[in-house]
Amino acid sequence: MSNDFISVFRHFIYYIYFCPGKYKKMTKKRILFICSEASSGMIPFASNIIQIASESPLLDVYAITVDYDKSYIPYLHNLPENKISFLHVPHNRFKKYINKIYAYCILREAEKICHHTEINIIHLLTGDYTCNRIISRLKNLAEVYYTVHDLQIHEKVFKNIKERMSLYYMQWSVKRNMKQAKNLATNSKNQYYLIKELYPQKNIYFHTFPPLITDSILSGNNTCPEIKNMDKYILFFGNIEKYKGVEYLYSAFKNNKNLSGYQLVIAGSGNIYFPHANDAGIIFINRYIKDDEIKSLFERAICVVYPYISATQSGVLTLAYKFRTPALISDIPFFKENANENCCRFFNCADTNDLSEKLEAMLFDTDLESIKTAQKNYYEERYSKNAMRSSIEAIY
Repeated sequence: MSNDFISVFRHFIYYIYFCPGKYKKMTKKRILFICSEASSGMIPFASNIIQIASESPLLDVYAITVDYDKSYIPYLHNLPENKISFLHVPHNRFKKYINKIYAYCILREAEKICHHTEINIIHLLTGDYTCNRIISRLKNLAEVYYTVHDLQIHEKVFKNIKERMSLYYMQWSVKRNMKQAKNLATNSKNQYYLIKELYPQKNIYFHTFPPLITDSILSGNNTCPEIKNMDKYILFFGNIEKYKGVEYLYSAFKNNKNLSGYQLVIAGSGNIYFPHANDAGIIFINRYIKDDEIKSLFERAICVVYPYISATQSGVLTLAYKFRTPALISDIPFFKENANENCCRFFNCADTNDLSEKLEAMLFDTDLESIKTAQKNYYEERYSKNAMRSSIEAIY
């Protein structure tokens, strides 16, 4: 018996049991997802939610994506052409800024889709700060849901005043979106309770953060040329930002002579905000890591370290789980929601000495194979397509 049949049958029984005498023919809910942000983290986040939702027998999924330098097309190319609109932002700088201030192209496309299809829910998935001036008009088309990513600004080192002003504008827009949307969703339990306190009159929903694993990552067989002859290194992976606490890992590794037999690879683009030198054994791959390089990057590592000092929502643990790379992580609330002592090891947040000791213990005194087995089980239980689909269905 297929999982799709079981899912539909379960909802059918629920309906007729709790609504006797009021049974109607069950119809799919039509969801229009809007993804106006195309960053390296948002694309796999939104794409996986759209893909998983589109496989649900209870949901009829449509989508609008906006492509800038990076595109959703390789990730969502298998959706029916009549159900997804790939919008391309003009390269003209003036038109690009106008679109960020007032997302007319998104509004026009949403109105066209809603005119031809009876959409029940419009869900803004990717922060969508550019949509803050069109939500009131989207609410005239259907019920609006908004996914809250970062309720509070993360710690950050700014390169210039322009970057600082841009971030504050984005945060202002996000707060405006939250005030306008009646339905708010989040993938962090800690943030879920904070939002409920801030907006007791709104409908607040939680569903599991989707895995950041895509087909292009799974099938990738390329190795980063910077480390083509290396393996069994300690890895940090992700954009380099202040809130990710990379300096704690850098310092812990550099000052622990017992780790001199290993190499540290810090892989990801971003501003290297802390003092650093060309230290022996420490390699920075300070660029965008391509999808087809990620699998090899994790599988060749002996462990991965995430020394974050804060995180609202993040999918980095799903990469460690999928590729069975033992993870040492800071004990911040979001990580503690999405890990346990079997599949990861914790250290005290922002504590270089504890990080150094726990890293040494992981490498020399830990059964890494048992962690890998626990990671495999945790991933299948929490992030399988069936588990994710049920979690997403529940909010609608």
